[in-house]
Amino acid sequence: MKISIIGLGLIGGSIAKTLSSSEDHQIFAFDINQSSIKNALDNKSIHGSIHSLDDLRDTKYEDSLVIIATPPSETADVLKSLDFLFNSSVTITDTTSTKSSLNKILQEFNCPENVIFSHPVAGSHLSGEINSISNLFNGKPTILSHHDSIASKHIDRVIGLWNSLGSKVTILDADLHDQIFAYTSHLPHVAAYALLNTLKGLEQDDLALFSGGGLGEFLRLTSSSPEMWTDIFLMNTENITFAIEDLVNSLNTLQDTIANNPKSLQGLLIELKAFKESNY
Repeated sequence: MKISIIGLGLIGGSIAKTLSSSEDHQIFAFDINQSSIKNALDNKSIHGSIHSLDDLRDTKYEDSLVIIATPPSETADVLKSLDFLFNSSVTITDTTSTKSSLNKILQEFNCPENVIFSHPVAGSHLSGEINSISNLFNGKPTILSHHDSIASKHIDRVIGLWNSLGSKVTILDADLHDQIFAYTSHLPHVAAYALLNTLKGLEQDDLALFSGGGLGEFLRLTSSSPEMWTDIFLMNTENITFAIEDLVNSLNTLQDTIANNPKSLQGLLIELKAFKESNY
């Protein structure tokens, strides 16, 4: 199958590297960063480059798959620019971790039957094609979201894509997707940035000398791309705001228990540990 990847960063580059090992696919890519294209061509992870998105109008791309793997803030504009492919034989999917804003775009176009959203729950604090790796998605979940109007052949094509990458596919409503990931993905990053900001405010040099591995592991989340996480926070603002409010309430509960009800503290921590061990 012919596959066109728009955006050859960590995710797009890793998709290309994994699929290029199979003779079943022809991989093409578009990226404004020509060094990413050159690296992919040199590594033989893509078979050719796309010079303009308008190239996808060519009949040679019929019955193909287009994957939008751009930064979150660019995905909506790219999706709208591909409106000439809506309701065609070409399947369109994406890789962003927020879906509600993209869902609204589809509603503006009367929910095309060939667009299905994908969120591969995989990644790294590193970014760019140069850091892409084969088998990034192996054993990792991918969440799909789609309208009732989606044609079954397009669902099958996207499920087939992620299965071939070794990913485990789950289908979830787009709005519910954003609510859940506000807590399971976006809030941990908020918490890590908040803790880092707290440590910064201490104005104490060499804090790393007085910390164990747990602090560094938690703060590793803040090594991710600030540009990408700014996009994600602003694209899921309402859900993240609710999640932050819940986290603040939980911190207040812990603060009150430590300060005013120490006899119940151990019981609370045991309860939370049991919840963690049975769920994560």
